[in-house]
Amino acid sequence: MSTKYEKQNDFRQKLPWLEEWRFLANNHTTSLIDVINVKLTKNEESELNELPVESKNEFINNGKVEQIITSSTFRAPFNNYPTVPSHQNSIATNFGIADQSAGLISIFGLSVSSEKLAYISVIILITALLIISSVLTVAVIVTSPQLKDIIGYYLISLSVSDLLCGTLITPVSIYAVLDENWPTAYSEILCRIEVYIELVLLSVVLYIFMWISVDRYILLTRPGRYEAEQTLTRCKCWAMFTWVTSLVLCCPVLFNELQAQYDRYAFLCVLDCTKMMPYAITMALLVIIPSLICISYSYFSIFITLRNPDELEDTYKGQLQADRSFVITFFIILTFVISWMPLIIVRLTELIFRVIIQVPSLHFTLVWLGIGSGFWKFVIYWMMSAKFRNALKSLFLLTWCDTEQELP
Repeated sequence: MSTKYEKQNDFRQKLPWLEEWRFLANNHTTSLIDVINVKLTKNEESELNELPVESKNEFINNGKVEQIITSSTFRAPFNNYPTVPSHQNSIATNFGIADQSAGLISIFGLSVSSEKLAYISVIILITALLIISSVLTVAVIVTSPQLKDIIGYYLISLSVSDLLCGTLITPVSIYAVLDENWPTAYSEILCRIEVYIELVLLSVVLYIFMWISVDRYILLTRPGRYEAEQTLTRCKCWAMFTWVTSLVLCCPVLFNELQAQYDRYAFLCVLDCTKMMPYAITMALLVIIPSLICISYSYFSIFITLRNPDELEDTYKGQLQADRSFVITFFIILTFVISWMPLIIVRLTELIFRVIIQVPSLHFTLVWLGIGSGFWKFVIYWMMSAKFRNALKSLFLLTWCDTEQELP
């Protein structure tokens, strides 16, 4: 008569995967995904181990086994589980075995899941919108004499920053989604360069917003002295000063390895403020805080003045009614703030309540919502400026006519 121990062994032989499930379930070092997804296939492992080295590599490269986890991965506290199962050579997860059934798509020799494909689609869409809107905005303003005013030159600076973001930053994220080993496969210098460009573009945008708010404030509060104080030459000098200052202030990122870290949820390299808090505070004091104070004060004063139009002279009242640049610039700044506000709220929530919100899709959405804020400048300018719409039509008509004339 068989004993209880022999029945238990016989049961485990009939259901070998049950023993492996218990093995993983008692391992606290594994994640929930590992516990749910890991399926041990003893027969296929033995077949894989019996293959020659060349055939085994071909077997793996074909996508049949994507991930091999050795038994050393689980050498952690097992809740005093007595022994490790006999198949200690390798453990094949169902990520690779079910590669074909999972509907993975191969792009440039890399397997991409449906989730990653969605991330790539969003990044490509935002990249295309940034590049197209920036090129159109610059082309329209440069080719239209009516738009070559102070606000026009400031918008060119903003569009150039969006164009650089769409050509130097977002394309790298596409490759980062495809290749999970991107942060380790390449030098950390590339990551620091990406963080440097991000900080430069952010500083340029905040400074330009500040100059725009100051320009609108002077036009409204001191209209008689506006033409003398705000000239095109001075505007160009402020724009050049903004770019040079931003390039210099962000240089320490290039020479310090501790300031760049890879955000695996947003597929971007970002500044590690926790390790370089003095530099982060310096950037806040020199760029972020002055810009926010100046923008808030200027537009608050503008709204107070617009609510009491009787205090203005009749000449300036007509000028304000005809000039829609106040509304255009305000909505451009407002869309930028709204786009980044959800991410800021989440970060502040984590900081105040000392919690970590780890939802990859949410984090990705909030980050790229802010990055795509540059596209809304083109939309707002097109909707609220009749001069911009006419100049855009003229640009397309001019291009089309030139193309027709060149045809034989």
